[in-house]
Amino acid sequence: MRQALRGLGFPLEERDGIWSLPGGRRPQAQAPLWLGASGTTLRFLLPWLALVAGERVRLEGDPRLFERPLGPLLDPLQALGATWSPEGTGAWLDPAPVPPRRLELRVDARLSSQFLSGLALAAAALPEPSRLTWTEVASPSYLVLTTQWLRRFGCAAELEPGQWRIPGGSLAPQDLDLPGDWSGAAAFLAAAAATGRSLRLGPLDPEDTQGDRAMVAILAAAGCRIHWPEAQVLEVSGRLERGLDADLTDCPDLGPVLAALAALAPGPSELRGLQTLRLKECDRLEASAELVGWLGGQAEVVGDHTLRIRPGTPSRVRGPFNPRNDHRMAFAAALGGLRWGGDLQDPQCVAKTFPDFWEVWRGMLGC
Repeated sequence: MRQALRGLGFPLEERDGIWSLPGGRRPQAQAPLWLGASGTTLRFLLPWLALVAGERVRLEGDPRLFERPLGPLLDPLQALGATWSPEGTGAWLDPAPVPPRRLELRVDARLSSQFLSGLALAAAALPEPSRLTWTEVASPSYLVLTTQWLRRFGCAAELEPGQWRIPGGSLAPQDLDLPGDWSGAAAFLAAAAATGRSLRLGPLDPEDTQGDRAMVAILAAAGCRIHWPEAQVLEVSGRLERGLDADLTDCPDLGPVLAALAALAPGPSELRGLQTLRLKECDRLEASAELVGWLGGQAEVVGDHTLRIRPGTPSRVRGPFNPRNDHRMAFAAALGGLRWGGDLQDPQCVAKTFPDFWEVWRGMLGC
């Protein structure tokens, strides 16, 4: 995302842990934008560029990026005059010839809430109020998160069941402290649950709207002890007393780590609400079931939305686990390795969201 913004003419600077990003101009690409495997980057940049970019933009990335669903996002943009032309390792995006002043769109968000979030972010930059509507949405907690951040930048967005009202022309620059990432914390919290050791982790906001904050409730329900010894410091202690029973509709990214934890649990587990996992950086439903098997357990996929897992003991002879170039599968394999060991192919795929993961992981282990 940072590289793409720089490529669009926004000289993002980093110094002493502070990022500075100027606004106030239309995006204009001087060269193809490389997006790697980041679906978030593509789905957030695409509507903004389609509506306000000064000229056509070339978007490129890993092959899997363009295999993932985009139709529900492209359809309303093309209706506004933008065109999307896949070619080779990417696609050309020609912006709408006349930038709209507002959006009034009905969006199919059953496959990803990011279609709505990307359109909402773009709508906030338009001069007049917009409205987005839908019937069903995947992972609805992310709409709450997007609303929170729009408001922090001066846009008083109103999220209601089935619709989003987004005032235009109200965005303002802000100086902000970014909260800790509950998604990145998940493997570490699960490590405490798997080993029975006590772990303190922060900064984490107990009131944050991030969907993956559900990790706390899931671990508590399985018998772990949860404590907040100080502001934004979470302590987890105590080994799992039972298997996991969780609906992950609002937090599907927890699926791989919780599948690995279920393979180490003292009893059977059931993880539901996983219907979007097949559409991630890899088919995470299949990969999670494979990881459970690598860890000696048994995983049953039920109806493309549920994993039923029974723990076990891995065979003495097994090859390295392949995370399929997916950061969250690598996090999950690291967790499983705490109990049984094992080798991991392509460990640096964690760099997508957590470049120093292995350094922090070794620090947790004291090695």
